[in-house]
Amino acid sequence: MAVYAISDIHGCYSMFLKMLKKIRFDETKDTLYIIGDILDRGPEVPQIVRWVWDHESDHVIMLKGNHEDMFASYPDPEYYEQYYEEFSAWELDKLLRWIPTLPNYLEVSVGDIDYVLAHAGINEGILKTGEDPDDYCLWARSEFYFGKGIPGKTIVFGHTPMMTQMIDEQLSVRIWRPKDPSVHLIGIDTGAVFARKFGGKMACLRLDDQKEFYVYA
Repeated sequence: MAVYAISDIHGCYSMFLKMLKKIRFDETKDTLYIIGDILDRGPEVPQIVRWVWDHESDHVIMLKGNHEDMFASYPDPEYYEQYYEEFSAWELDKLLRWIPTLPNYLEVSVGDIDYVLAHAGINEGILKTGEDPDDYCLWARSEFYFGKGIPGKTIVFGHTPMMTQMIDEQLSVRIWRPKDPSVHLIGIDTGAVFARKFGGKMACLRLDDQKEFYVYA
């Protein structure tokens, strides 16, 4: 039994299937947390959405990302023309009802590590109150990853592609951890949807031992 986290699939369904094969994911035994943003940008959005719907369970758990929230908040047919062409009317209705039910963050203990999973980030106030009035979990950037995290928690997040070098000028296209070992943040968005254009790739983190897995376009 193993526990995995992946983020920002963004319609890269074929790469996602390669990742499942690479980690030898067994949904009867293992657990996979998808930390937001399966929608937008990539070519296979309906396929990854349908896969998640077909496999959602105690072993496949989806969190909300900002791109899910954007669509649910403003499902304009002109802006999302591709969705209205590729999803059926029934699927679109289901998508709009499903997105608001997705959690903004989850707390998960694996071994002796207490993780918090959130798409963009999380702060101690949200964790204490359970409320995220400013959608910090969906939209945070530098105010989160230049911070000190939450004492006693290891936070796994996506949202900011590590290949953009927004955080560290020396950064390679890999899962990111701060240089300060006392700050327990792990950024796992390595820009899968930007693979061919900017050299990104899809990353997956095994929470049991923090082993990293990568798939290239």
